[in-house]
Amino acid sequence: MANTLIRNLLSQVQKRFLLASAIPFSSNPTWPTTTSSPSFKVQCLVNSSGIPLGSALLDSKKSQSVFEVFKAHNFSDAHVARLIEKRPAVLHCRVSKNLQPKFEYLVQNGFVGELLPELIVSNPTILRRALDAHIKPSFEFLRSYLCTNDKIVAAIKRCTWLLTFDLKGRMKPNIDFLIQEGVPPHILEYLIKSHPRTLMQKHDRIVYAVNVVKNLGIEPKSRSFVHSVRVMTSMSESTWKNKVELMKSFGWSEEQILSAFVREPLCLACSEEKIKNVMDFYMNTMKLEPNTIIVYPKFLMYAVDKRLRARHDVLKVLESKELIEGKRKIEWLLTITEKKFLKNYVNKYADEVPGLLEAYVGAKKAKKKRTA
Repeated sequence: MANTLIRNLLSQVQKRFLLASAIPFSSNPTWPTTTSSPSFKVQCLVNSSGIPLGSALLDSKKSQSVFEVFKAHNFSDAHVARLIEKRPAVLHCRVSKNLQPKFEYLVQNGFVGELLPELIVSNPTILRRALDAHIKPSFEFLRSYLCTNDKIVAAIKRCTWLLTFDLKGRMKPNIDFLIQEGVPPHILEYLIKSHPRTLMQKHDRIVYAVNVVKNLGIEPKSRSFVHSVRVMTSMSESTWKNKVELMKSFGWSEEQILSAFVREPLCLACSEEKIKNVMDFYMNTMKLEPNTIIVYPKFLMYAVDKRLRARHDVLKVLESKELIEGKRKIEWLLTITEKKFLKNYVNKYADEVPGLLEAYVGAKKAKKKRTA
């Protein structure tokens, strides 16, 4: 029943926006109020709450104020439609005591332009949190580590839960523990700003991850320590063991696997399916020896279709026409930037090999279409 009401509501919202998208709310201050021609806002109230039409008419002024405050704070028609779909009760919010003060505070603290509607739409629960008792303390807590609004906004954009969770209860124990373990302030700031979800993990998960990483000899003062902890907290012990066994099936020893993880922690953040696909391509298509990949664990992170296959095909064509030597160092060819590869191996030979550029660009576009 609830899902049906929401679908009906969204349909009404979208129809109204399509019919009047060219007319700003401010240019249409008078809304019909007769029962034979109810306003769009009244229809929203009826659909979202199921209240009688007569009662909805009494609330039409209230809902009109809600729509007006959205428009005043850069909410597009699409933003409003998505927000009401997620939380129909937003139409009943008090403007002067809830919406307006929260919006003003968020704008003052960096959520300007479309950042504000994007934040609210992504996590409407923010509207249910008290400004003075929850949202302001959350900002102040983050400011004690990040100092500037830009950094705080960056962190919240990555994890909007930061404004709806109890940060002192969930995040502070993890931060205190990392400080105790020797993680320096600048590394901690990077973790909070760029990867706040890691610090939202349960405390015992952080303790477990830190102990594993320390036992591998990774120093807390290095950024590699943070990435290692991130990877360890992102998977269960069973998932970790499965990945280790998977790598062993490709001829790696446990010592080599751990060594690769120490040098490039994110290589084991890849899914098992991704690891299988990339290893299959290296070993069966490119005919690389396992040791080559062991030396360069970053190879596991490359996309087969978007990067590896497109480059491999170009190099095979150039080798067949004897335009380049076949024994160039493969790690160089795979790790150079896209700009350098285009310049040195595609554009350089575009005249001698008609269609080379089109084929290379086409292979990358085909990947995008498949993943769209």
